[in-house]
Parts: sequence; C-alpha cells; structure tokens
Amino acid sequence: MILMHSLCQTLRQARPKTPEILQEIILDAVRPFLYHGKNHCSFPEIAQVIMRNVVAVINQKGGTGKTTTTINLGACLAYQGYRTLLVDLDPQAHTTIGIGADPDTFEVSMAEVMSIPKKPITDVVLPTYIPGLFLAPSHIRLARAAEMAYTRVFREAILAQALNGADYDFIIIDCPPSLGVLTTNSLYACDFILIPCQISRYSLDGLADLITTIETIKGLDPEQLFQGDHFRILLTMFDRRNRVTNEYILEQLRPYRDKTFTTLVMKNEALNQAQIAQKAIFDFDPKSSGAQDYQQLTEEFLELCRKRNSFPEKRPNWQSCP
Repeated sequence: MILMHSLCQTLRQARPKTPEILQEIILDAVRPFLYHGKNHCSFPEIAQVIMRNVVAVINQKGGTGKTTTTINLGACLAYQGYRTLLVDLDPQAHTTIGIGADPDTFEVSMAEVMSIPKKPITDVVLPTYIPGLFLAPSHIRLARAAEMAYTRVFREAILAQALNGADYDFIIIDCPPSLGVLTTNSLYACDFILIPCQISRYSLDGLADLITTIETIKGLDPEQLFQGDHFRILLTMFDRRNRVTNEYILEQLRPYRDKTFTTLVMKNEALNQAQIAQKAIFDFDPKSSGAQDYQQLTEEFLELCRKRNSFPEKRPNWQSCP
C-alpha cells in the first residue's frame, strides 16, 4: 500500500512530462487494483491521475437510443474540436451503418480486435465524413468472436488492452443490448457509463440488474457507486403529451434523480430520418429539436468531465456544433 501511495504521488507530479508509452505501462501495472474487488477504491488518486475519457453507452434493452446517442454525442464532440473515436461493439453494426460505413467494405473490424490476442484497436480504425471523428467498425462476425472470447483468460480485459495507445480525447463505446462478454469488456475499459433510458415501463426493468453488474465489474459497493460520478442516465424519446407515462417513469427514477442528466432527448422525427440518411443530426437537420437536445447533452457532459477532473488536455478552438 505504501508503494502504491508513493506511485500515486509520483504520477501526479510527473504526468505532464511522462511519455505516453510509460503511462500505458503504468496503467497496465495498476489496472487490477483499479477494477477488481475491494481494492478498486483503495487508491482513488491513482484512478484520477490515469483516468481516460472512455464512455460506455449501455442498456441491455434494445431501442432505447444507444446508437443514436453514440453517433450524435461523438459527432458533436468532434465538431467542437475533440478527437473522438466511436467503438461499435454491437454485432448488428448500427453505429457503423449509421455513420455511413458499409460493413462489407472493410476486411478487419472489432471482430478481429476481440478474437486476435493483443490486436490494437488502431489497426481497424477508419475515418468518417466528420473531421476528427473516427470509427472502429463492427461486423456480424463479432457475434462469433464474442462466443470464442468466453474461453479466453482475463476475457473482460480484451477491449481495455486493445485501447492502449489509442490517441483520442474521447472514446465512446456503443454496446449491444445484453450483459454478455462484450458489455462486460466495455464496463471494464470505461471510466464513465451513459445509460439511455426510453420513457417506457420496460426500459426500467433491467436498470437494477445493470447497476448490480456495474458494481461487480468496477468493484464498488452501492454507496461508492452513487457517491462518485461513475454513471448518468439519459432520458430519451420524451413526449410531453404522454403525461401519465412521464409521471410514472420519473417517479420510478426518483432514487436516481442525482444521477440523471437534466437534458431530455425529445421524441423527434428528424432523428429517425437522420438514421436513414446515415448522418449525424447536426448534418441532417441542425435546426431540429434533436440537434438542440444533443448539443445540450454534449455541453452537460463536458461540464461533468470538468467536474470529474477528466477533461482532455487538448482543447478545442471553437465550441459549437454546426
């Protein structure tokens, strides 16, 4: 413990001058203390020093807006000058398709990252039509890779190891609608969890299970999870006309009130049409309520990053989406 405390002090003092490769070596060395068992919070200062802006967009229920949020949050960050990587970890490849990439036009994808030992994610990254926004694409082969991953030793760390050396201000992971090995990898690799929750009864059913899974993988007890800024719930597809439903859902979410974004993503046809056009909402209809909602979400998210002391060292030159 004395050694870890000393390492913490050294990291705080030397981080601005520490070469990136050395930072990655240190990260690998202390990762077990950050993500496993009771030791997770024994050295919070180290976690803060080496914190990376890796965001997992998770909900085991489908149709809650995970892919829409991944694409539009990532696009808005890129338009504000942040170098951003979208990681499509869903075999359905909706983020890949939604940003304009054809899964049949590339030879390697996240399927190879998850199946080939020590394959870096940088080997599969593609540029998108948005400057500063990059994509680690998915393919249906990822479903088979996920099955094979169950036989791997330390399988929950495959993605975290693949992300080592990835030079991005933000990495946003679109997770599949399940709590399997792919989602486990996302939770292990991330330092922040965004949970899109549709305004419907069934979107709430798996929330408790998801929170329990987060506690297990991150080695946190409920009090630690809720005291820190580890996750936020994002309410999506909000329709003010559905007063009774809205009141019920908001009442059920009362225990999570402090962990819910104030931004509401309203139900908006332009968001659906942007998916068809394979564009971010800011390019399809920048004046729509959907664009305004995701602009507001991005601003709220960046403010949270500042609060968590995980704001990227690289700063943008301008601060607005088109």
